[in-house]
Parts: sequence; structure tokens; C-alpha cells
Amino acid sequence: MKTIRIRLLWHPQPQFAGYLIAEHEGLGLDAGVDIRCVPLDFAKGPIAAVLDGDVSFAVASPAHMMESGRADELVFLLAIQQVSSLVYPARRSLGIERPRDLAGRRLGVWPGREDLELTWMLHRAGLTQDDYERMAVNDTVSAILEAKVDCAQMTTYHEIHHLEHAAGSLDDFIIFRAADYGASLLKDGLVARRDFVEAHPEATQSVINAVLAGWTKAFHDLDAAISLTVRLRPDMSRLEQEGQLADIRALALSGATLSEGLGYPDPRHMEQALRAMAEIEGHSVPDDPGLVDTRFWAAAPEAVRSSSW
Repeated sequence: MKTIRIRLLWHPQPQFAGYLIAEHEGLGLDAGVDIRCVPLDFAKGPIAAVLDGDVSFAVASPAHMMESGRADELVFLLAIQQVSSLVYPARRSLGIERPRDLAGRRLGVWPGREDLELTWMLHRAGLTQDDYERMAVNDTVSAILEAKVDCAQMTTYHEIHHLEHAAGSLDDFIIFRAADYGASLLKDGLVARRDFVEAHPEATQSVINAVLAGWTKAFHDLDAAISLTVRLRPDMSRLEQEGQLADIRALALSGATLSEGLGYPDPRHMEQALRAMAEIEGHSVPDDPGLVDTRFWAAAPEAVRSSSW
């Protein structure tokens, strides 16, 4: 039996339901892998944890790979969500109506280099990174409510709901979306170190199969998935967790899922991240960098690669 650790981007919650089901239902045990999900650690991001060998896999994105500066050591294996889940609210009462109005403003971002999409969106709006101030904050909702920042990075399935509840409404907020400026980047996927995948192809396949089976179960039986996540994260209400899983399901039931199937690591996500880095840094986009590996997804059982649930 081989223990496989998967680093999450946050605490155990419906955002990671498929991974958590794979762990707690032992979906890899028959194939010789014991999956363990590891929650966030603000001291070390998910890509750093993979590169340092602390974990074998991480829930991360092509953007995270690019931002690490060591993308050539990594491979992108799965994409459950197929569109960006990020939004950037800012207060209209501060005179902010378009991205260019963020010049001279403080922008709240999560620690650990997670702002490539925001940087690209603002770059396309004509702003350089010297035109605004980044502030790394763990809680972007509190930061914008307490006026520590003027715009903040949030997800459609978590923080933006908290902001709406805490503020009473979103009437005073303009919500920027990178997709409106052609700068959308995927947030969650599954990443591993290239040398691990090459040395352990059977274990990698077993993990991919188990994770896809976990997500298939989560989307087929929402109540069972929520029962697990409520037990793992009792500080979130069941209603909030149900809403989050519904949001994740909607993000998954789009894009390449509809044409290829659940979990397809669409190379276009990597192409977008490469294009973002190229535009921001002023260089050309490399041809076929080989950062996406579709073999394991393609070899997974067809039953867990469905395009509908």
C-alpha cells in the first residue's frame, strides 16, 4: 500500500468534495494507494509543497505552475472546474467603475503568488504592476469591509457570498471578472511533479481514477457529499456547504467537460497561463511546452469521465 498525499488549497470543504470522498471512502485502496488530503498551510503554498516532496499531488492551477518559476518540473493532470471562479469586487462609492480606476489603489490578494489572473486583467486594462499596491491578506472579505483594501480577490463559491451577507447587499460593489477582458485563468486543477509521474505511473493512474470516481460520486449524490464535508468542516453551515457544492458543480459542468468529459486537463488552460506570462513579461509564447499530460485522464474508466450527471 502506497500512501499518497494531496495538498488542498484551503480547509476541507465542498470545493474539494471529490478528493475528500476518494480519501474517506478509500477509493484507491483496491489499486494499492491510500489517499490522504492535506489542508492548507499558509507557510508553504501547494506548488512549493509538491516541489519540495512534502506531497505527491496538489490542487493547483496552470497559473500556479507559471508563478512558481519551475513549471518545467511539473505536469497538469486534471481540471475539475473548467472556468475561472475568481471575481474582484470594488466599491463604487470610491469612484471605481472600470479596472483602470484601480490605479493608485490597494488590492487584496491571497498570500503565496495567486494573482496572475488579476495582474493580467489589469495589464490588459493598461496598468503596470507599479500602478497599484498589492496587499497579501488571508481574509479578503474582512480586508475590503474594513477599508484596508479597495478591491479584493474572491471566489464565486465562497468569499463573494460572505461579502454579500456581511455588507447586506452587493449594491455598492462593482464586480470585475477577468473573462470580460479576455484574461480568464483556471483556478483549481491537479498538479504533480514530473519525475514522480514518470517514476510511479501506476500509482498516478490509481489516484486519477480514484479522484474522478470521487467527483462523480459527489455530483451524482450531493447529499452524501455534503454529509461528509459537514462532518469535516462543522464551522460552515449545511446551507452554505450545499450552496458551495452547487457552485462547484456549475463550474465543472462547462467548457471541456461538455465536449470531453469530467476532469479533462484542457491544454487551453495552460495556453492561457502561458499567454498571460508572455504578455506581462513581454516575451513570446513557447510552442508546446509539454506541461499538460492527458494520458492518465484518457486511461481512466469511461464511467468517471462523463459529461453530465
